[in-house]
Amino acid sequence: PAFPYGRLNSFYPIGRYLGRTWLGSKTIAYHSSFGCPFTCSFCAVVPVYEARWKGRSPRNIYADIKYLKDTYGGDAIEFHDNNFFVSEKRTVEFSHLIRGEGMSWWGEGRIDTLDRYDDGSLGLMRDSGCRMIFFGAETGSDEVLRKMDKGGTQTGEQILRLAGRLRRFGIIPEYSFVLGTPAETEEQVARQIDADIAFIRRVKEVNPEAEIIIYVYSPVPVKGSEMYDKVLRSGFRFPVRLEEWISPQWEKFDLRKNPLTPWLTPAMVNRIRDFETVLNGYFPTVSDMRLSGLKRSVMKRIAALRYKSNFNKYPLEIKALQKLWRYRQPEIEGF
Repeated sequence: PAFPYGRLNSFYPIGRYLGRTWLGSKTIAYHSSFGCPFTCSFCAVVPVYEARWKGRSPRNIYADIKYLKDTYGGDAIEFHDNNFFVSEKRTVEFSHLIRGEGMSWWGEGRIDTLDRYDDGSLGLMRDSGCRMIFFGAETGSDEVLRKMDKGGTQTGEQILRLAGRLRRFGIIPEYSFVLGTPAETEEQVARQIDADIAFIRRVKEVNPEAEIIIYVYSPVPVKGSEMYDKVLRSGFRFPVRLEEWISPQWEKFDLRKNPLTPWLTPAMVNRIRDFETVLNGYFPTVSDMRLSGLKRSVMKRIAALRYKSNFNKYPLEIKALQKLWRYRQPEIEGF
């Protein structure tokens, strides 16, 4: 049945919740499906939905979006589904329906799923207003991807290939990477961090427009996975009581900015953060609407020598500019 938006509006004026984003001036936040059919060992979605996925029909989605556009002036859509692109058929049908509305849209998907879409589907998505897709790339290491249980099909080469394909269609891939995954020795952890940094630089060579989001690995309490067992063997322990999760240290953990993990030294965390700072300086996110063209140019020029020489240590001058200009980080402020 149709959702009673009119009744909802009498309690919570919908127009107030259509925010200004990079996509549009009145962006609709919408869920068209729930769950995900995959079982990544680090993902909190897995124990909630147990590899189940249920999506609304394209016509029902379109009817809702059309109503919100015509009634409240919505001009863009953020699909906050855990996995919007599970069905190519559903995506194609929705793209056909929304194509004439002049709306921009964004969604979350998997690299190995979108890489199987044919070129006609990707072209239609672009023509219908798809401007960016968020992906969990995680790492360029096939071995680490296997341990993460990314479904058994995603590879480093596939990450690079899809970045190149989407560049041809003018759709921005928004890749998130997880650095600092556990390993048997400290040296192995450090080598994997360096390898992932090198891989991210390769992604930028293939597609300079690719957005890169970096997280420090934060374990998720999902039992039974290889990664989970390795985390426990390292001495890491999750909170026992519910109240502990809202303490400052675990709030930072939840943001994946400074997790207290035994296998990561402060020097390793600094290496990740310093590279992130230089990367964001040389390639400022397109979603930061506060950052003018002049500011982007200045930041890029200052970060250029560091990025090109791969010298990331102590980027204090870039950090100062980012703090001064309140640089936007999508992983904290939203996509």
